[in-house]
Amino acid sequence: MSRIIAISIVCTCFVISASCTSRGAGAGTPPSNPPPTASVTQPLLVPLEELFDNPAMQWGGISPDGRWLSYMKAYHGKLNVYVRAAGSESKTTTERAVTRDTVRPIPVYWWSADGRRILYLQDKGGDENYHLFAVDVGDTTAQARDLTPFRNIEVEVLAIPARTPDTLLITLNRRDPRLADAYRLDLRTGALALAAENPGTFLGYAADGSNQVRVAYAVDSMGRYGLYARDSEHASWRLVRQYPVEDRITPLRFHRDGRRVYMLSNHGVDLSRLVLVDLAAGEETVVDADPQHEVDIHSALFDDATGELLLTRYVGDTARFYPHTADLRQLLSRMWSAGSGAVELGSATRDRGRWVVTRNSPTRPAITYLYEGASGRTEEFYRPRPWLERYTFAEMRPISYRARDGLTIHGYLTLPPGTAPRGLPLVLLVHGGPWERDTWGFQSEVQLLANRGYAVLQVNYRGSTGYGKRFARAAKKEFGRAMHTDLLDGVQWAAESGVVDPARVAIMGGSYGGYAALVGLTFTPDAFKCVVDFAGTSNLVTLLESFPPSWRPFLPRSWYPFVGDPRNPADREDMLSRSPLFRADSAKAPLLIFQGANDPRVTQPQADRMAHALHARGVPVTYLLAANEGHGFGQAETGLAVNRATELFLGECLGGRVQDTVTPNTEAALRAMRVNVDTLRAMPRDDARE
Repeated sequence: MSRIIAISIVCTCFVISASCTSRGAGAGTPPSNPPPTASVTQPLLVPLEELFDNPAMQWGGISPDGRWLSYMKAYHGKLNVYVRAAGSESKTTTERAVTRDTVRPIPVYWWSADGRRILYLQDKGGDENYHLFAVDVGDTTAQARDLTPFRNIEVEVLAIPARTPDTLLITLNRRDPRLADAYRLDLRTGALALAAENPGTFLGYAADGSNQVRVAYAVDSMGRYGLYARDSEHASWRLVRQYPVEDRITPLRFHRDGRRVYMLSNHGVDLSRLVLVDLAAGEETVVDADPQHEVDIHSALFDDATGELLLTRYVGDTARFYPHTADLRQLLSRMWSAGSGAVELGSATRDRGRWVVTRNSPTRPAITYLYEGASGRTEEFYRPRPWLERYTFAEMRPISYRARDGLTIHGYLTLPPGTAPRGLPLVLLVHGGPWERDTWGFQSEVQLLANRGYAVLQVNYRGSTGYGKRFARAAKKEFGRAMHTDLLDGVQWAAESGVVDPARVAIMGGSYGGYAALVGLTFTPDAFKCVVDFAGTSNLVTLLESFPPSWRPFLPRSWYPFVGDPRNPADREDMLSRSPLFRADSAKAPLLIFQGANDPRVTQPQADRMAHALHARGVPVTYLLAANEGHGFGQAETGLAVNRATELFLGECLGGRVQDTVTPNTEAALRAMRVNVDTLRAMPRDDARE
């Protein structure tokens, strides 16, 4: 749902498979992961705290001027941004915290283009009303400044221009909560200057090399994208091209000539490609497309100072990357030759002489390095959780199967190490979005489940991103229908292979995955032995009607065509028929619900109503409510409590291993979240359906 953020080598990470060596050959054949053989020795039980408490370090970066290294680590229990001087002496240089938030962890940060400031976003309690903050790195006494000190706003960084390092381009819905305008922000004074006023339909913008906002894209009431341009910020907008409703476009950045724009587009084809659009003629020229003809282009990396295209990325079973410059080919060749696994490119210096590079695989937590281009030298920067290296983790195997209508579905199967791969209990772990996808790599949640003895199936059901226009179209109005049977077909595939026991299957997920879990509970009550719902909607009509105002411009393109428009009586009735709340009478299996009290998307009354309806009908319900969280839980103590509750719940239901004890802090956090479902009262009825 986010508006366009210009891709920059300063703040973007890209995952690259370890076997890509040339453009023609492609990259990253999936790893060979045969099922494990039987073993009499189970792996050590990994403590929850070692997987989910604050890491030693994470999200490392280097300033554009090369003077500073940055990373996140705990400051009074909350993840904050630290810096230390770069160079050979960096390991002995005293680090210091440049942000000092003791209430909530910092969710994301960037370097300013000149390396003088750390920029970051922060909300309150997960309400998603993000503000932009800046702190001067060179001043050891500097306090963070709120650059957008307005109530009930959402800010996003549009661009961090290299040519004007004291200026940012941001989008802000200050004028109208529904609409994001583009502003030029002076980092020295905090002054805002309007760069583009949203006429009512714009979803995102792009600026040229002179930092002028000259391109926008919009969606009309029919869900069609339109690409708009202007010759200067004083000129009027003109429609460059209208796209059919099935097409998807994402403008990225201007070409160096100022007359063309790089864009991701699937116009006239099934799979999205990187194209250049001539703003005068509206014509597209293909720059890059998947040489294996399998997936959409995922993203492209550019040099923010020169506009040069550096890399293109595709994500199939694993990530594939294609370097477009000699220095990136050399970097990746050296990293690939040094070991196996996936390589992630983090931030780089302005001259691209030094990079932050990370290597990881499903069976090993990441190790982050500093790479020096001139010498080809690589030195270790940090390990986020070095204490995990003594444990054995599970392989993640890419899989595919045919859904009942013939559509090919991809996903991943992770089997518990040290256990014979026959008749295993299964956790069907459903990703959120739904316009996202599961990917290959180390995932703490998956490894916890495998370590406790469960097979884990992750399904990229129809509508998951990256698989082309036809795959996306197959999900229209299929919430609770074919999107759900894709999941059931995956379980059947795993059961027919003999790997899993179909009588011991749990369904678990967050956001859309939480909705899918509730659908499993109420629409197919005999399919699952127990259910875990994290922030899942129980009423599709309530969901769409309670979205924040800033989401409204996106609805004609996404939720209305794919789920339904509640203003349309036929759609409304159909949406209610696919809402788990109104199928509570069918539920049998025990349910564990997690909900954030400040969730602006799936609001607390949705969970309250579902818990009450099930409890009133005698269905076992455990309801955990986090008072200081939103749609996603950011606090380490909350995450530990959530995973402890999940471990206990699944252990009772499916018989997996359970940690004997946890810390008093985790126990206290878990107690604070528990809701006595006996105290939930009947609420106003939703559309006379409950």
